[in-house]
Amino acid sequence: MFKKLIGLLITLCLLGGLQTQALAAASAGGKCSSTGKIAVVGTARLVCAKVGKAKVWVALDSASFKAPVVTSVIIAPSATTTFYLTGQIINVLVTFDSGVIVTGSPQIFLDSDTIGKVTYAGGSGAQVLLFSYTTTAGDVDNVGFGLKANSLVLNGGTINSMNGTPATLTHLGIARSSTRKLGPTAPAATTTVTTVATTVTTVATTATTVAATTTTTTVASSAAPKITSVAFKEPGGRWIPGQNVQVKVIFDLPVTVTGSPYISLLSDAVNRATYLEGSGGTSLIFSYTVLSGDIDNTGVGIAANSIVLNSGTLKSASGVVAVVTHTAVDRSSSRKILAS
Repeated sequence: MFKKLIGLLITLCLLGGLQTQALAAASAGGKCSSTGKIAVVGTARLVCAKVGKAKVWVALDSASFKAPVVTSVIIAPSATTTFYLTGQIINVLVTFDSGVIVTGSPQIFLDSDTIGKVTYAGGSGAQVLLFSYTTTAGDVDNVGFGLKANSLVLNGGTINSMNGTPATLTHLGIARSSTRKLGPTAPAATTTVTTVATTVTTVATTATTVAATTTTTTVASSAAPKITSVAFKEPGGRWIPGQNVQVKVIFDLPVTVTGSPYISLLSDAVNRATYLEGSGGTSLIFSYTVLSGDIDNTGVGIAANSIVLNSGTLKSASGVVAVVTHTAVDRSSSRKILAS
């Protein structure tokens, strides 16, 4: 009996040594095999838990359950320096203060005349997430795009800490900049020629000769700006409360806007999008912010000839009133307003 007891103690000591060796290699976020197993490594207590499809060691201290927060957002520079050509990729990097696990397809939204959402592309398990968008024909932004503040949305997915705590998604915006333009081809170099009038005086006894000065006057165009296209900034949008339904109206000449004109929408939930920005350029943006209770399962469209000045004005730089007739955009099931 005594010999059996000694043998059992030796066996337990050996097993304990093996367990200690196995746990010595454990660290928060590292792989483990059996959910529910507890490990003590130094002063840290870890538990084996299933996160997504993987089994990983998760720290049990209170700090590890803190919600990850965004520390920075960056639009990666274009290889072509100041503009993005058709087919190039716009990359947005979102950095958190700790590692995050991602499921689904979260999105972040650019502030642009053409592009809206940029979709999650990779980085789950790290602190930096990559969001990407490949430019297509028709993506044109001559003003320069930026990034909308607090526009990171889950889109049915999740962004959580290693312990499953949902991340805080608030973040700063990035101002629109002329160093980030969109177009099918590189913009032509702009050459500025300055002509300085020169006065030459020749003194010979009492005779003075003065060179003539030539003055060039530019006459403002008297043409009325006309609409060339009307379209949704997001052709296949799915909008939820807090997001913006935006319409882009392009003119053949720059237009100056005063007041709050609006354009009528075809929808079960909303009836108009109000002028937001673009005065002085050829592309105007009209916007409507979706409210709780706005639901349209049929699909949103745009009524023909539906721009209403609403006591405002749309004129050329020389003051000629713009022609605001335009075609309709049919309602489509690819553009819905959802409750969440």
